[in-house]
Amino acid sequence: MRGLLNRHFPMALLIGMLAATSAHATVTFLGDWSDFGTHFELNTQRTRLLDGQPVEWLAGRGPNHWHIVMERGMDRLRVEQDPTSPKGGAVLRVEVRPGDSVGWTGERAEVSEMLSPTGGPFPVTANTSEFYGVSIKVDPDWQPPANKWHWATFMQLHSPNDFNSSPAFAMSAEEDFHVYTCAGDLVEGGALSRNKGQTAWPLTRGDLRRGHWVQFLIEVTWAYDDHGSLSVYRRDEGEAAFTQVLTQTGRPTLQFRSTTPNPLGYHYWKAGYYRSISPGVISRLWLGPIVRGTSRQEVAIAAFGRP
Repeated sequence: MRGLLNRHFPMALLIGMLAATSAHATVTFLGDWSDFGTHFELNTQRTRLLDGQPVEWLAGRGPNHWHIVMERGMDRLRVEQDPTSPKGGAVLRVEVRPGDSVGWTGERAEVSEMLSPTGGPFPVTANTSEFYGVSIKVDPDWQPPANKWHWATFMQLHSPNDFNSSPAFAMSAEEDFHVYTCAGDLVEGGALSRNKGQTAWPLTRGDLRRGHWVQFLIEVTWAYDDHGSLSVYRRDEGEAAFTQVLTQTGRPTLQFRSTTPNPLGYHYWKAGYYRSISPGVISRLWLGPIVRGTSRQEVAIAAFGRP
């Protein structure tokens, strides 16, 4: 630094570089879709076949990439350019059709497991606070999943696999936008013989605005106990400011199961669309970049192009 200043390095440029470095450090996952599909690896040990066709494979290995793809057909997740999207660039088109099982429950087309700034696993950590940004547009002819007791998510913090539970947190698009949570001790200290169920939380503004982009900014403090908190903010096309649409304080935001040898487990993120079995319904939506970080302003800029 002293050498730079001694050589009459322009102070304004130096300050700008430092600011950019600081901002970059606060965005820990920059989920840009522009190169999605260019790093697919279909012939590794992670590739899983169903009826002779790949339904799960490696999506990428480097920083700012999703690690795994799960889709019934290679056309269910694909990149499109949308100048009307918040950032005016690459978005992920997601389509789920009847029968789109990948061998597990429900029907889905999803990406899974954010990779860290070093390209490794990127779990959430208790006693930390983070921001997430995601924008979504559902099809103008959108229909909710079929059947009375349906469910769906477009972004979820997946339960540790050993727990076989509902997500700890999920953003849902069905008849409206809402949030699901299932956090804290899944068996309530052993009082329950099976995992407790998830809870649906309405948003004060949950309308889908079919055919239009909706931005969500999520602020969360991760905790296994009542030191956790969750706030969701919403901004629609044409709006300048976010509106807070959900607030929860003094509650857990991560899962554990007190009766298992490994009571904490490993939570990980998934995105796309995952729904209950829905005969006759095609679900189609678009997602902008999914961004994660420690600065509200920088996450919003990276996800939506403005704070």
